[in-house]
Amino acid sequence: MLRALSSCLAASLLAACSDPASNTPARRVILITCDTLRADRLGFMGHPRPVSPNLDRLAAESTVFDNAWSAAPLTGPALSALLCGRFPDEIGAGPSNRDVISEEVLSIAEVVQQAGIATAAFVSNGVLRRPPVSEGNVGVQQGFDHYDDDMNSKEKNRNLLERTADVCTDAVLNWLGQRTEDEPFFLWVHYQDPHGPYTPPAETLRSFERPAVAQNPLPFGTSNSGHYQIPKYQVLEGLATPRPYEDRYDAEIHFFDEHVGRLLDGLRQRAMLDDALLVFTADHGESLGEHEYWFCHGETVQRELVQVPLVVRYPKALRDSSNPPQKGAKRVAGLVGHVDFWPTVVEALGLEAPTNRGHSWLGASVPEERVMPQFLGSIQHPDRSLAVTDGRWRVVLFKAHPPQLYDLASDAGVRHDLAAKHPDVLADLHARYTRFMEADPRPHSKSVRPDLDPATKRGLNDLGYTDGDGDGH
Repeated sequence: MLRALSSCLAASLLAACSDPASNTPARRVILITCDTLRADRLGFMGHPRPVSPNLDRLAAESTVFDNAWSAAPLTGPALSALLCGRFPDEIGAGPSNRDVISEEVLSIAEVVQQAGIATAAFVSNGVLRRPPVSEGNVGVQQGFDHYDDDMNSKEKNRNLLERTADVCTDAVLNWLGQRTEDEPFFLWVHYQDPHGPYTPPAETLRSFERPAVAQNPLPFGTSNSGHYQIPKYQVLEGLATPRPYEDRYDAEIHFFDEHVGRLLDGLRQRAMLDDALLVFTADHGESLGEHEYWFCHGETVQRELVQVPLVVRYPKALRDSSNPPQKGAKRVAGLVGHVDFWPTVVEALGLEAPTNRGHSWLGASVPEERVMPQFLGSIQHPDRSLAVTDGRWRVVLFKAHPPQLYDLASDAGVRHDLAAKHPDVLADLHARYTRFMEADPRPHSKSVRPDLDPATKRGLNDLGYTDGDGDGH
C-alpha cells in the first residue's frame, strides 16, 4: 500500500504526471522476467547453442550488464526484491515462496500507479497467483491495475498451475491491442517455461536433442532436493543421465525465446518500443550439476543460481543523446543488482518516490565500491545462507559451514575456496556488507503467509514449499 506516502505527495505526483511522459526519458516501462533462467545459457552471454535468437537480437540493440545479481534463488523473494528495491529480509519476502510481502511494503508499481500511469502484470508461475481477497492487499500484485494470473495448465510431476509462454504472450498482446501508441504504462510480464520439469514441445525438443553419450547415471530422488540426485519432480521418462535434461532445459529456453520474440515484434508493430525503457532479466538460475546439485534451485546461494542475465534497452532519445546512459557502452562489467530497478524506473518516468536502495541504470556508470548480497532462509533458521560479492570476490556463508571465498576472475566455476589464503578479503567484504546494510536503517517488515486453497497447498507442498526452510523452487 501507499500508506508510506502522504496524501499531499500523492496529489503532487498526480498533478506532475497528468502527462506522464511529457518531459521524461521514457513514456513507458516494460519489465520482462523469466523463471529459472541461467545467465550463461543464453547466446549473448556465451552459450554456444542457438537457444535465444530473439533475446540475442534484443541484446545487440541494448546494453548488457555482465555482472548482474538477483537477491535470492527463489521466485517470490527474488521478484519481491526486484519490485520493491529492497532485500528480502527487509520487506518480509521469504524465507520461502509461501511468504509474501504485506500491505505496508511499497512496490514500484504502486508508485507508478499513484502517478496516474496504467499498470499491468501478466504472470505464469503459480507461486505468483493473487492471494485470496480475504488476506488483504498482500503480495507482488500490489499496485497493478490489471493483474493477469489466469493459469490453467499443469506439467508432469507438478500439481501447481502455470501458463506457457505462447498463452502468456497471447494475453499480453491482447492487452496491448487495447492501448494507444502514445499511452504511457508500466508492464510486467513473467514467463515460466525453463522451470522444471523440462517439458518443451516435441518439435522444439527435436532441434536440441543430442545423441546419447556415456555418462554416469544419477539417482532418482525420493525428495525434491537436487543434492546428489535428480529431484523427484524433475524425473522424466526414466532418464537418468545429465545430457537429456540439459537438452530439455535448452529447448524450454528456446520455446520461451520464440514467444518473447512475438511480444517484442508486437511492441514494435504498435510503435510502443522506441520510447520505452525495456528491462529483461531472470528471477534466478538453475543448478546443472555444480557442487553436486542437479536441476534445482532454492537450496544454495551459489553463483549459478543468483547471477542473472540483465538487458536494458533504453529509449531511443536517450540512446541517441550526447550523454547516453552508461556512456553508450554495449556491455557493462560493473556490479549491478535487481535493487537498481527501482531508481531506474523512478528516473525514467520522472517520478517522485521515497529514496530506496540501488542506483539508476540511466547514469553514466555504476558505483565501483559496492557489494551485492544474496539471501536464502530466515535469519533465525540454522540453515540460513548468505552470499556477498563485489564483482570479483565472492563469499558464501552456507548453513553452519565456515565462510567460503571465491575469486570469480580466475575461478568462474567457484570450485576453489580461498578463505584460508585471503582472510583480509573476507574481512573487507564483511565490513563493506555491514556498511551497505546499515545504510538503510528502516525497520524490517513482517511477511504474510496467506491461507491458500487446498489444491494450491498441495501443489506447493509437491515442490517443497512447506515450512519456509529454504527448500523450494
